[in-house]
Amino acid sequence: MRTLLVLGLVAGLLSVFAAPASAASPTDRKVAALAKQVTALQKQVKTLQTQVVFLRNETSANYAGDACALALVADTFQLTWAQIDAHSASPYFGAQPQVSDHGACSDIEPAVPRSLTAPPKTNIFQPLINWVYG
Repeated sequence: MRTLLVLGLVAGLLSVFAAPASAASPTDRKVAALAKQVTALQKQVKTLQTQVVFLRNETSANYAGDACALALVADTFQLTWAQIDAHSASPYFGAQPQVSDHGACSDIEPAVPRSLTAPPKTNIFQPLINWVYG
């Protein structure tokens, strides 16, 4: 009988101590869920930061390409006007200064040359096109 009583007492004590260990309180479950969300959000933030850096670089490259393209168009106009003036009795346009691309054509890799040679040719656009699709 004593053995049975001791076994019952031990079983009762074990169930009392085991119950709180296995059952988490509502606060503990909330904290665990929030910790899981924080981990997922930190991963999202890192991914978004990487995307922002990539998109900033792409936007900068786009601006450089646009500025270079406009400068090449201006060069073509300048050469065209110079040819018209060279073949007319009196100049219509006069000397035209080269438009500044603010270094955009040289910032592109590989650099896009801005060679002003008469008569104007459309092949000056090929290096820029190669850069866009390269």
